[in-house]
Amino acid sequence: MKNCKIFIYSLLTFMLSCSSKDIESPDLENETSEIVNLDINDHIISTKSDCNLTNTQLFDTPATKNGVSVNRGEFDMGAWKKVEELSDEFNYPGGKTSPTFSEKWNLGYVNSYTGPLPTVWTGNSIGFENQGSNDNRVLTLTAQVEGSGNSKTLECGMISTKATSSYPLFQEARVKVSNSQLANAVWMISNDSGQFEEIDNLETYGPRIRLDGEECDKPYFADRLHLSHHTFKNVDGERLDYQPQKETWMSRKQNSSSCGRDNDVKWNEAYHTYGVKWVSPEVLEYFVDGKRVKIISGLRDEDGIDPENYTTCGDGLTKEMHMLISQAAQVWRYGGVTEFWNSTDIKFGADTKMSVDWIRVYTPTGTTNKINCN
Repeated sequence: MKNCKIFIYSLLTFMLSCSSKDIESPDLENETSEIVNLDINDHIISTKSDCNLTNTQLFDTPATKNGVSVNRGEFDMGAWKKVEELSDEFNYPGGKTSPTFSEKWNLGYVNSYTGPLPTVWTGNSIGFENQGSNDNRVLTLTAQVEGSGNSKTLECGMISTKATSSYPLFQEARVKVSNSQLANAVWMISNDSGQFEEIDNLETYGPRIRLDGEECDKPYFADRLHLSHHTFKNVDGERLDYQPQKETWMSRKQNSSSCGRDNDVKWNEAYHTYGVKWVSPEVLEYFVDGKRVKIISGLRDEDGIDPENYTTCGDGLTKEMHMLISQAAQVWRYGGVTEFWNSTDIKFGADTKMSVDWIRVYTPTGTTNKINCN
């Protein structure tokens, strides 16, 4: 999905090579649906089902209703207001040619970078269509192959806001991820050289079982959400990339009948809401379908916000960030570009369509938060 994933994910690929049968316990009777007894000194706090997971990178949450938005009043955001420059309902009759859309969004990344090959981020893969009642319009991203042979690339949709904001901020989006194994993402990133910061609201890779009934080539990552962030630093021309490792992948049960993986939610089958509250430089809270599922805190704690001391605009996540919506081929999961193209996973065409109904960003004042070191 992003240029910032290549180094760290080569390590992740090794670490996460586990069985798809890593869930053992069938007892869901006493599962908890909310995070309780919050202790901000505990740097990872997750909402968990009673399923027994042996993989420290993964946590599993109880069943809940799909598509519910966060009740902001329950999480100290009742008086917060929507930031129009960073939000969109995407109800444009003229689609991406609408002046208001063009005023808010870049067709592409926040600068001239076009993505990690073979991905090429482009506005060509951005569209609009009517879905549901009342002429509701949604943004769509659909990947297409361009070129052939060694010059073959995958054109993927990407939009990024022209405006930026720092914390405190809450981003929420209603998204139906694609039927493909491409990365579907809603995220934030600062726009500066080398020492940038990133928060990932939604990052997921489509269904584990392809449309042909076969399991996809890299099933660990499918039907799971990656809830994480990055801090970066350039040292002598080398880009260092930190992201936490513990409980960064989330699965959720469809119901209380089983802890088996076949009972996991398939995120591509319906719209879901995904949110992240950027509370402070040292605290992030993640939400899925209206429920708070994870809190990460602690500046220098292992698996905390910035244990490697990479941030430079004060300590922790502080820089103004753009809002982004994108798809991408993340070839680190396959071992390289050639392996990606040779895989049997879905890579282009109608089944790669990702749909975004809306994205809404809130701050206490309804205006962007500025910081003077960007």
